[in-house]
Amino acid sequence: MYSVRKEFAEDAEGTLSRLKEIGFEAVQLDGMRGNDPIQVARLLEKYQLRVAGMHIKHDRFFNDLDGIIEEAYLFGCKTIYDKYIDDEEQNEQGYRKTKEVLLAAAQKLSPLGFRVGLHNPEYDYNNVVDGRKVMDYITDPVNGLCIYPEPDTYWMTVAGENPVEAIKKYSGRAPILHLKDYRSGYDVNDMDNNLMEVGSGEIDMKSVVEWGEANAVEYYCVEQDYSRIGIFESLKRGFDYLVSLEEEL
Repeated sequence: MYSVRKEFAEDAEGTLSRLKEIGFEAVQLDGMRGNDPIQVARLLEKYQLRVAGMHIKHDRFFNDLDGIIEEAYLFGCKTIYDKYIDDEEQNEQGYRKTKEVLLAAAQKLSPLGFRVGLHNPEYDYNNVVDGRKVMDYITDPVNGLCIYPEPDTYWMTVAGENPVEAIKKYSGRAPILHLKDYRSGYDVNDMDNNLMEVGSGEIDMKSVVEWGEANAVEYYCVEQDYSRIGIFESLKRGFDYLVSLEEEL
């Protein structure tokens, strides 16, 4: 739903209707964008869209865990991700505190069937704590508790990773993969040109999905932060590409 954040803010029902028309059976929530949560829940039921996962603002894991739980039950979804670590906490102290808070949330919520995870931008692969890349440091299990990684193929690529290889370390503990495609030859910050529709860029998406099918991935999140051709058309092209892989896989 981050991809259609503007559209969702302006017309929640129209947005969900369009996603259903494309063929989506589930969505990943990314905040209410000014909409009433109860009304959103009703619209999701109306259009028979499951909630695959929920992106939660970083600070809410620190000060609003009860509110997160309430939303999770409202939307019937117990897979919740820290959307990204806030800029002011992009330092060693912030990373350590983030791991501590997310593990505390997991310890409280895991017995209730929740999965607590972290979505990665590129700096979670560039920065290091205790000799471990931040994404790996935070998702390394501690005393049997696991923070679930939500790998993002685009940001992995921007960080210099090969997503086909980088995701292999997450076997069995990455229920959702974020799929965004990439085209080289532009500045890494030039998303207008280097961000492509899923299946039309240089990332080997077929191999990514092939790995996912063999390693307990439950949902593939088609994401398009920006679009040159209209966001719904971009999402449709990505969706259709993934469906086209079914016969090959």
